[in-house]
Amino acid sequence: MQLIEPFNASKTILIMALLVVSLSAQLRENEKLIIASGNFAPYFMQDDVIGNGYFDQLVVQVLLMQGYQNLQLVPLNNDAIQRYFNNKVADIAINYTAQPTTQAFTSRYRVRFMNRVTMLPSPWTEKVATLNDLKDLKVGSFIGASDIFGAEYKNIATQVLTHYSEVGNQQALNKQLVTNKIDARVGDYLMLYWHTSTNTQLDPANFIYKDILNYQGSYIVFQDKSVRDSFDEGLTKLIASGELIIATEHWLKAYNLPNIKQQFFTQPDKAQPNSAIEAN
Repeated sequence: MQLIEPFNASKTILIMALLVVSLSAQLRENEKLIIASGNFAPYFMQDDVIGNGYFDQLVVQVLLMQGYQNLQLVPLNNDAIQRYFNNKVADIAINYTAQPTTQAFTSRYRVRFMNRVTMLPSPWTEKVATLNDLKDLKVGSFIGASDIFGAEYKNIATQVLTHYSEVGNQQALNKQLVTNKIDARVGDYLMLYWHTSTNTQLDPANFIYKDILNYQGSYIVFQDKSVRDSFDEGLTKLIASGELIIATEHWLKAYNLPNIKQQFFTQPDKAQPNSAIEAN
């Protein structure tokens, strides 16, 4: 007589857990994620520029590690990134410069550029020690700058500065400075370094850089909490393993940038002050 095998609860639970894991992995693999990303070198892919961007490629790498296979990058300026995400056209937004809405799921990590006030040498530039010293100058920055550099900067930009503008095209901002259309540029050091060393006859070491901004980084935001949690988990692993440092060094070398010791993905409560520029 054949005996009926006793019910094994532990075995059944294990099988069910494996099925759930398998189904979850399959759903991740098939889920299409649209990523609203930047459009300016060297941090993001840019038309007519050879090489991979830093933030967009690493975000994609982390998501691939976590099992998301169907990914689409959409290069946009800062203003368009916000519109795409807020209108739910994009599932993820990198370099979201505004304060995220309560409906968004925000990563514990932010993308952190090396933002400085940059000027060409002149008799007055060495006297600039605070943002208030820019009062009578023509100052330009990128769209969203007045939202991410703190209350003091926003007040100065809107109430104190006589000539202030924000533009959507980051490379246009660089050109405005090197052609003397503006007196001071508020933006990333490495972006200006790459632009001047690649597209002009100027030496980036000859600019005057002032580290006088309150800057914690721009946001990475998600429409779905589970995707956000999975991304944070994957990026934490990448940092802990040391692979992020290696990827950063490869990126700097590929664009002929100085080997800056800087955390480009950071957590606000652990953010370091913008380190001194070590390239000069």
